[in-house]
Amino acid sequence: MAQSFKFQKGTAWLWPLVVLIITFGAFYFKPWQTKPTETISVSATGKAQVTPNVATITATIESKNPNLEQARKENELKVSMLISALKNLGVEEKDIKTQHISGGPGYEIMIYPPRKPTTNQFTTSLEVKIRNFENTDEIIAAMTQNGATNLYGPNLTVDEALQEEGKSKARENAVNEARKKGEQLAKLSGRKLGKAVKISEQGDYGFPIPIYAQSEADLRQKANQIQPGQNDVTITLQVDFELK
Repeated sequence: MAQSFKFQKGTAWLWPLVVLIITFGAFYFKPWQTKPTETISVSATGKAQVTPNVATITATIESKNPNLEQARKENELKVSMLISALKNLGVEEKDIKTQHISGGPGYEIMIYPPRKPTTNQFTTSLEVKIRNFENTDEIIAAMTQNGATNLYGPNLTVDEALQEEGKSKARENAVNEARKKGEQLAKLSGRKLGKAVKISEQGDYGFPIPIYAQSEADLRQKANQIQPGQNDVTITLQVDFELK
């Protein structure tokens, strides 16, 4: 009995090694014993349309004075009054952004001889986003009445939430189109279509739609005629399906 016990005790360390060999052996040989999955790859495009709900207008406010510091103060006051007027019309602070500030000497409009400085001027450009198109005319009036000398826009876009909604719909349409193509190809080859095993995506989410205006009067007329139309949102998918 003593000899049997000693033999078992001396070989006990072999069991973990045996288990390890079996485990690695099963892992190593499994890929060779499994038949590779047959797949089919198709590409499909889905589209959706979204209506622009944001109009962006850029306003430039200029102030002139022989003293540059005084021109800056006058410009600051004009900008402050304009921002207050915009907020009173429902434009949120997050939708008013300073784009550019510059100051320096102004010059006579001459080609030859070289222009001479006449006074100092200070300029601020604001980008304003309008989310309620019914207020566009009033907002433009507030701009011109509070010192805006140059206006550009409106530039029509969609906000992030609406963009995501359009992408989701376009993606759904693309998946349906991909499965439709896959089922047709599988049927032609005498097979059945299985689940999707890989999906990659490309997207074209549309571009801003600019409406050009040459003057304040022209821009006010455009504001009364704003027709947002629709932007196309396009999603292209590459989908790999199993074949049964």
